[in-house]
Amino acid sequence: MKKKPIHIDAMTQIEQDSVSDATKMAAANFMILSVSLGKFEGVKNLKKAAAAAAKAANANCPARLEVPLLGEYHTELKSVLSEYNKMRTLLDKITIRYESPEKLGFVAEIPRILKQLNDQKTIAENCLATFLPEYDRYVKASQESQGLWAKEVKSHLPSAEEIASQFYIRINDPKPVPAMDMATYGCIPTSAMGKIVIASNKKLAIKLEQAKSNTMDKALKAVEKIVTQLSKDAPRMHDSVIEHTKIASKELRNMADGYDGDIRLSKIADVIDKEVINVQQANQWGVNETKKAQACAAAQKTVNNLKALKKAAPIADIPADDDTLLTGGMLADIL
Repeated sequence: MKKKPIHIDAMTQIEQDSVSDATKMAAANFMILSVSLGKFEGVKNLKKAAAAAAKAANANCPARLEVPLLGEYHTELKSVLSEYNKMRTLLDKITIRYESPEKLGFVAEIPRILKQLNDQKTIAENCLATFLPEYDRYVKASQESQGLWAKEVKSHLPSAEEIASQFYIRINDPKPVPAMDMATYGCIPTSAMGKIVIASNKKLAIKLEQAKSNTMDKALKAVEKIVTQLSKDAPRMHDSVIEHTKIASKELRNMADGYDGDIRLSKIADVIDKEVINVQQANQWGVNETKKAQACAAAQKTVNNLKALKKAAPIADIPADDDTLLTGGMLADIL
């Protein structure tokens, strides 16, 4: 017996009734970001050389001999690798951890985030462009110092053109936080549709709660570092500590405003911005005991509040488990 398809108005009503307000809010206020990288690491295990070394040592066990293929010129390659690796470091710094390798970015900040990523992409690609014309020279010079390993090392070295193709950076197009495309479920009966939406909503809600927890972890780590340093007689901090803490504070606000409206996050961000970061430069804490003591006390209070908040029950609705999704109730409806 054929099941009657759901009318589009019925599907819309199911979505409105089943998807939590917090999930809808997040879908409207956040986007998913990711980057893809390709690299040539320039380090290889020389199996033949390792076997020869083991034999010479009369060792009856597996041996590994990992060497930088460019020898002393590996530092030049490392400079390129460093700039490429900064892409993921930067993405981690300016976004919220979501579901690896994806991150969350607040919609209003997507243009700024993309600009920062593209700026770093340009730096990395320029670094590679400087390295490649010198590559053949590095290979020739390094071969002279490889001794008996030279032939095996050479067999692992790609051409400059091959290296150019191995290095790449893709800043993937931002994606919306998943919202169900109800039209694709038009052939599923109404009795099953609500369960599908609830299951999908629960999965997304759990991811968003984890993202919120990740945001608090990031702030906690930043502020704990301030407590540790300001508890010393002579704190030593770079201005990047202030920068990272400000970013963490902004992400707390974004999570509160864009997800579940948790005013506690906003209040913690207020304390960070107004009481913890009470100087323009980190070295000012070292010469002003009053500001140092006030910031340390506020930072410790923030640490305590964040730890307590992480243990608190979620504000957003997390749909309860529906056993019928597992016991065949939904499957029976579909079939």
